Amino acid sequence: MLLGALSTVLVVAVVLLVPATLLLFTVRPDRRRWPLGVRETIAVGSAGLGALGIGAAIGAGPGRSLVAAVVIAATAGGWSALLRSWATRGAVAWALALVTGVSYLGYVLAWTLQSHLHPVSFVLSTVLLLLETFMFLIGVGYLWEFVDVLARREWSERPVTTGHAHPFVSIHVPTHNEPPDMVIATLETLLRQEYDAYEVLVIDNNTTDEALWRPLEAFCAQHDRLRFLHLEDWPGFKSGALNEALRVSDPRAEVIGIVDADYLVDPDWLASCAPMFGDPTVSFVQTPQDYRDWEQASYFRRLYYSYGYFFDVSQRSRNERNGAIFGGTMGLIRRSALVAEGGWDEWCITEDAELSLRLLRAGGRGIHVDQAYGRGVMPLTFEALKRQRFRWCFGGIQLLRMHWRSLLPGPRTPENRLTFAQRWSYLVGGLQWFGDLAALVFTGFLVVGGLDQVLGQGVVVRRLSGLVLVCVAALVLLGALRSLALVRRTSGASWGDAIGAFGIWLALGWTVAQATFRGMFARQGVFLRTPKVRGEPRPIDALRGNRFETVVAIACGVLGVLTLAQGTWAGGFVGALLLVQGLGFAAAPYNSIAAIRADLPEDLRRLRRAGLASWGRPARRGGLLIAVAALGAVALVAFAAPVGNPQLSDITSRTARPRPAASGRPTPSASATTTGSAVTSAATTATAAGTATSSGATAAGHPTTTAAGGRTHATAPTSAPTTNAGGQTKPTQASTPTQGNKPTSAPTRATHTAPVHPTATATHGRP
Repeated sequence: MLLGALSTVLVVAVVLLVPATLLLFTVRPDRRRWPLGVRETIAVGSAGLGALGIGAAIGAGPGRSLVAAVVIAATAGGWSALLRSWATRGAVAWALALVTGVSYLGYVLAWTLQSHLHPVSFVLSTVLLLLETFMFLIGVGYLWEFVDVLARREWSERPVTTGHAHPFVSIHVPTHNEPPDMVIATLETLLRQEYDAYEVLVIDNNTTDEALWRPLEAFCAQHDRLRFLHLEDWPGFKSGALNEALRVSDPRAEVIGIVDADYLVDPDWLASCAPMFGDPTVSFVQTPQDYRDWEQASYFRRLYYSYGYFFDVSQRSRNERNGAIFGGTMGLIRRSALVAEGGWDEWCITEDAELSLRLLRAGGRGIHVDQAYGRGVMPLTFEALKRQRFRWCFGGIQLLRMHWRSLLPGPRTPENRLTFAQRWSYLVGGLQWFGDLAALVFTGFLVVGGLDQVLGQGVVVRRLSGLVLVCVAALVLLGALRSLALVRRTSGASWGDAIGAFGIWLALGWTVAQATFRGMFARQGVFLRTPKVRGEPRPIDALRGNRFETVVAIACGVLGVLTLAQGTWAGGFVGALLLVQGLGFAAAPYNSIAAIRADLPEDLRRLRRAGLASWGRPARRGGLLIAVAALGAVALVAFAAPVGNPQLSDITSRTARPRPAASGRPTPSASATTTGSAVTSAATTATAAGTATSSGATAAGHPTTTAAGGRTHATAPTSAPTTNAGGQTKPTQASTPTQGNKPTSAPTRATHTAPVHPTATATHGRP
């Protein structure tokens, strides 16, 4: 009875979620003042009536249809009343996604409790359900940002300052082994600021080659506004250098500015942003990180749009609840607040995001300005991009490890003044990095399913069938389309470039998974190293730099072909999924080759050659640990998950007439356990995650199609002759990125997804 009601609610919510998501993209928020409650009443009534109609269409019966209608209408009405800053359709879409996820998790929980499992299997299956719940919660974070950006009626204005605030600013430009002509070009733009109260301090950190830092010293000596500081054998990396710069800054400086050495800064940056510190509550101001020279090559266009998710979606949404992140470059900080918090912490390799958390925890206010004032250089090789994303992810995990207690729900205290919304923003942003690690485990599930089809071992994890299975597939597809549409909507990208950005999130999945795993155990910063190259890189260097991704892509392709060759419907389904998954891993060497072949101006070509000279040996230990952990997780699910067929509702049996089998024997009923082989699958996780992703975005950072910021997995019915049981199930997977804080892999800036990383978390990503 309970399973039937939950499955009815799930199916009805998924069907209603499709038009609700479509309305979010096609209808602009209406700022007209309707009489109180009229708009909400119309929307809630439409959702309730729609639920009754869908229930009748699928043959759920009046009782179950009424239950679904009441649950959906009550949830939509409650959220519409609470979220007055959103258009009503946004609140309804949010409510439907939550109903979808909760009803699915409830369905799986009820089935587990009714399956009379062995005690060990019951405990381990419960652990699996807890993992699914964790992934769903991550997806809710993406979901909130997604709906917030599309449905918000009004956005906060810039702070209104009284008087004529004109603080003295000390701009810090940290450098390390940078080409002097690039740094000098940055300094020249800073000298043209339309603001008179500032200095520029260049801090060269441990550059041993005098040919790189001596020209900077000479250039600074020619300008009174510039100062140069060379540090040798200095501890603390970039944070240590910035702390020394803070100590020697002009005593008049009230505000500290940070600019990366490759940024060309607009002349009105300080004039536009420094006066915001006239509001004494403002601790930092962050403007979007933007990039130049990306239009001429398709690879760099894809990369540019993949970066955009974090600032276009995550930062805008977080800013509305004072949860923005200080992203480092093109940001300003109140000096007194920085000093009061002890300066830059030298243990975290993402010192900028960590500082913003401490400033907000102290009761300060962070402001995201939705206008770029400077443009830097994107990573000029895919390997450089992987190192950057590894650092962002590793730093995000460090931040979680050190500050997780501050992010748990609880009362505000003098030591921790974070609101619930701020804690949620930073906690979910950090957890979204785990999406790609989950996606790696799900790849293992898919491989086990393919091997089962080829070898016929009959391994079963969990079966889904009937309309519940259809819901999984619908959520995966809806989540992927939603991620692409969101990129187009926020950045103006073409469909081709949006798909390309999605592919970059997927291509970074292995890198983010390594960083996540190593970040959980390593106390000090580590960096991803890639193969050494002399001179201009070649396509063979791209394969060497992406060994793991290339091997997995080939393995998935071969296994996919073998599975397709089985000639069964289920084999074809799983084989196709393996081929798609292989394409996701193949995106890494593909993008590496695309970056090598991309046309660049001569100055950037020189930078690319210089950057490649620093490649080191591959980091293999982390990869081995992750591989072992992934195999362990696959084994856990293979032995822990239920082996019986879920007791589905009568919906399926009412929509299909029993047909006799070829032998004349009756077809197995929905309540019977299907015989034959079934595959190990993360389909359950995909469903829980997909509910959020179908209407929510992914970084850790990039938009995602699964809640966990990882690739989604669904199941498929087998070709076994059944009527209402739906047959055996196979895992499905779709990925997008995460990530967290920086733009990811989200998009992870999707991705996992994120999730199918939406996950794909998403990337996601942080700046």
